[in-house]
Amino acid sequence: MISIVVPIYNMEKLLPRCMDTLVKQSLAYEIILVDDGSTDSSPKICDDYMQMYPAFVRVVHKDNGGLSSARNAGMDVARGKYVIFPDPDDWVELDYVSQMVELQNYYQTDLLSVGYYVDTDEKCVPANEGQKPNCMDGVAAQRALFIPPKMGGFAWNKLYHLDIIRKYNLRFLDNVGTTEDLDFTYRYLIHCDTVCFVPSIRLYHYYQRSGAATHSKFSLKKMETIRTYEKIIESSKDDKLIQAAREEICNTAINLIWQYQNSNLQDKDVLKKLQRYARNYLRNYLHSTQYGKGRKLQAIMACHIPAVYTFFKNRVTKDGE
Repeated sequence: MISIVVPIYNMEKLLPRCMDTLVKQSLAYEIILVDDGSTDSSPKICDDYMQMYPAFVRVVHKDNGGLSSARNAGMDVARGKYVIFPDPDDWVELDYVSQMVELQNYYQTDLLSVGYYVDTDEKCVPANEGQKPNCMDGVAAQRALFIPPKMGGFAWNKLYHLDIIRKYNLRFLDNVGTTEDLDFTYRYLIHCDTVCFVPSIRLYHYYQRSGAATHSKFSLKKMETIRTYEKIIESSKDDKLIQAAREEICNTAINLIWQYQNSNLQDKDVLKKLQRYARNYLRNYLHSTQYGKGRKLQAIMACHIPAVYTFFKNRVTKDGE
């Protein structure tokens, strides 16, 4: 019934923890491990799990192509009715699959999204505390990628229908920076009539490790993230969604300005481009109900005096560690 697609690249240290929670699930399912050209012992770990659990673990070995390429390769061979995309550095509750199936059978929805925990080496924090189950149409769900009830654009806490994915030839893209999940989910939601978000049922552990893709230092690839929000602005007719996407462009730009200032890159054109993005949507950001006065002040400084903004943000970040 459910295909679990796990994209893997050089995850020898964390993959066993993830897999040990996946192979203990109670309902019928398949696990597809996609080795994306790993250069460590991840390929052997994948093969070892397939040998130990040949009834439901399958392995795809491929040349390195990135996260989107790996997920697409897994989708291509998936045989389930539904598909989920846990990451190999995270782990799941032991009723991850059974609860997903139970909730899907109850709500009969085109997309099911569940709650999660944010884990570090020191603590485990439940996300979306106090939020109740929310069923909505596709347009409202697109808003919920950004604004409360905020289910986020993550792929790993959502149950997708493979027939919808294949009918509309939906693929994860590799030219959207670090927003592959958000971009895919937004395009999937275009074809949804009903979406249910059940935040109080927390089945996933989102592990925040140092050096992870979404938290690492500045790279030019990260600038492609802004393109995802631009596409949403271009394609949507929903004013609230457009406002939220504009806010996210400004927020992304000021984050990247900070990362750029802390990097060794000496390309002033890159900095000017980021400042231009921030300035273009600063007005939207200042009218945001999601960000506080302190963050808005940072945005103003990032637009006009990035060195001062970086100095103060570095102090705040250091004090918070």
